[in-house]
Amino acid sequence: MEKTAAFSIILLKEIELLEKIPPLQKIIRNAVITREWADYEFYMQSVGEIGSQFEVMETEREALFKALQVGEEPESFYAWAAKLPKKEQEELSALYRKLKMITLQIRIANDTLMEYLREVKTAVSGLLERAYPDRRGKMYSREGIEREADMRSVMVNKNF
Repeated sequence: MEKTAAFSIILLKEIELLEKIPPLQKIIRNAVITREWADYEFYMQSVGEIGSQFEVMETEREALFKALQVGEEPESFYAWAAKLPKKEQEELSALYRKLKMITLQIRIANDTLMEYLREVKTAVSGLLERAYPDRRGKMYSREGIEREADMRSVMVNKNF
């Protein structure tokens, strides 16, 4: 009972933390569209800090979940929760579902923004390739070293 209460508290803290991200994502999306790069950098840093905090909490939650399981075989959350008293099962399942939904919402928003950026990159690359055919569509760092642009989502890239 005591450990399930601790598990519930961790889920609540994770949900509270992740709920800060969607408003920031909206600001970031608007900053990208309006090309307000100072805002973009500031809010991306804020999201990065939230991500770091979440990573610590997630490690703690996973460790507690392992400690709560009985037996050698690891169980899924719902298989484990099914063994709890009805009230605890309902409360923890609702919190876990909410955490998953917020994570999914964040991931979809990230993927949407990344798809927009990929499309813009493709359009700009095509334009630059026509304007400067001698560069052959390559990108270079500030030091003049050829590089590849990495356009994958780094914020929420973990499945439950």
